[in-house]
Amino acid sequence: MIRDLNDTLVFVRVVRLGSFTAAAHALQIPKTTVSRRVRELEQAIGVQLLRRTTRQLSLTEAGAVYFDQCKDIATTLEHAELAVHQLRDDPRGWLRVTVPYSFGVSWFSPLVAGFRQAYPHIRLEILASHVPLDLVGEEVDVALRLGALPDSSLVARRLASYATGIYAAPEYIERHGLPATPDELVQHRTLVLHQARRDVGYVWPLRKAGAKMRSYRVEPTIIANDPALLKDALCAGEGLSLGMDQSMQADVDAGRLRRVLPEWIGPPQDLNAVTAREHLPSPKVTAFIGFLKAHMATAEARPDSV
Repeated sequence: MIRDLNDTLVFVRVVRLGSFTAAAHALQIPKTTVSRRVRELEQAIGVQLLRRTTRQLSLTEAGAVYFDQCKDIATTLEHAELAVHQLRDDPRGWLRVTVPYSFGVSWFSPLVAGFRQAYPHIRLEILASHVPLDLVGEEVDVALRLGALPDSSLVARRLASYATGIYAAPEYIERHGLPATPDELVQHRTLVLHQARRDVGYVWPLRKAGAKMRSYRVEPTIIANDPALLKDALCAGEGLSLGMDQSMQADVDAGRLRRVLPEWIGPPQDLNAVTAREHLPSPKVTAFIGFLKAHMATAEARPDSV
């Protein structure tokens, strides 16, 4: 029984190159290691494979038979290694990505063309979902997620952090006025994202610059599981909402929304690229996350970026 396939591969390389020295140079290991591996292979098989003289190496009859049977195996392994290296250098194949529904439409969709241009051999399958998917069960390669990540079995790579604040439509402000302090939020209509337990009540964490975060109770009139639904209601004047400044800015610029209690800021929302825990991420996953990080770095460097 052969104890180590590497011994066979070293033997094949010695025969092909004609010497221990040449094989050692090609494999980038000491000549003594090459000689030892061939000797251990012969001991494992129980026959001499090479005749060694000071001037040359030659195959024994058993060595010739063994080499003839093993050379194709070595070639196949070399081709397999080459294919993996090519995959690393030129990522390819299907990449399954899940994104929050509204965030995928507003932020991720415009990046698809740029990613496909950079990596034309990667095919994208995009799953937009209102709820986090099971990465392992759904065979998802990468999930883009906003907010806290309670599952410690996953690996998160932060791509960006977005500031948050309170917003309202001019129509709502005209009808109901503005809260003077966060304590008055409970007297206003509020639009909130769904949470697992309603019995604990809804609160908005807020703080002034340099101060600690405090939680302020709100009484929601609309609860939804996706920010896009809340934003539609927000622009229609249905109440106040706590959301990301990045996603509200276009509506503020267009006059559809106004910042409320502008000196108060909410908790930052982190955008993370999440993967299942694995020893080495696949080249296509590495390429995808690298592309997103590069995009975020470029966006943050622009004065007008959001």
